[in-house]
Amino acid sequence: MSGFWSGKRVLVAGGAGFIGSYLVEQLVKDGSQVTVADSLDTGTLENLSAVREPVRFLKGDLRSTAFSDEAVAGQDIVMNLAAKAPGIAYSAGHHAELFTYNSLINLNLLEAARKAGSRRFLLVSSSCVYPDDAAAPTPEFPTFTRDPEAANSGYGWSKRMAELQAKYYAAEYGMEIAIVRAFNAYGARCRWHDATTHVIPSLVSKVLRGDNPIAIWGSGEQRRNFLHARDFAWGMQLLTERYATADAVNLGLEETVSMRELIEVILRVSGRAGTPVEFDRTKPEGRLIKSADSTKLRAIAPEFGSRSTLEDGLREVVEWYRQCFPPIPAPE
Repeated sequence: MSGFWSGKRVLVAGGAGFIGSYLVEQLVKDGSQVTVADSLDTGTLENLSAVREPVRFLKGDLRSTAFSDEAVAGQDIVMNLAAKAPGIAYSAGHHAELFTYNSLINLNLLEAARKAGSRRFLLVSSSCVYPDDAAAPTPEFPTFTRDPEAANSGYGWSKRMAELQAKYYAAEYGMEIAIVRAFNAYGARCRWHDATTHVIPSLVSKVLRGDNPIAIWGSGEQRRNFLHARDFAWGMQLLTERYATADAVNLGLEETVSMRELIEVILRVSGRAGTPVEFDRTKPEGRLIKSADSTKLRAIAPEFGSRSTLEDGLREVVEWYRQCFPPIPAPE
């Protein structure tokens, strides 16, 4: 980094979570004075074990105005990674819950930052703001002309409203706000809860617990771009530093892998190559292709890119599962 972060007081909302904890680690390395605000509903203090001593931690619910105000007080920069963002199996049936939950956090933190004089702000939006028929790779475009992707509609609308709020706050109050539309993240520190988990941890869990056959939602032809959580954290820092203009930027890349290809790699790196796979076409699969047109991202941060191969990253996720669920010794 350029030295921008050194000495800055930075709040990472959701900083004990999957991507947030990687961001906190990097901010500490870059010399920031970091505060983490997290409910620990999905995050854990273990995720922050490498930097726990220098980090100030506040436990609470950011849907509370009072707690949001407490967390933001005295901060130079607020980075909002706090969200309820489950996988499609949960999201498809809980649109109202996800819209309300995420909207309250977004509203509270931006208003708290305005009142506290924290001018620089990162808003983490989502690729779910795009409609189902968006071109792939998907460029940044205004998203209020059609509905967001149907399977994640409530979540997508909450992120659309957050982007709109950010534009208003930047125009009316002079706040410096970066908006990133995040695509699919993976890596260690993911969670394994079947009802709410995302596709890679869900598949790794099925493979390593011994499912036979492996059941996958949809046709298997749906394609996604996956970026390691460490790279997401890096991209968030770059865009917060260089492009706090309330203009959304895709945080993702063009390359995609199909679910058929993905499960084959997971089976190979976990030692279960050849296990039968069944695709359930009665289940929702979301958009057929989700990948980011990264033209704008590359113009702002030409050094940005994926720093690990998908296969290496999946080996890391497999090892993470084995750390979380070590084998039970056989009785003597």
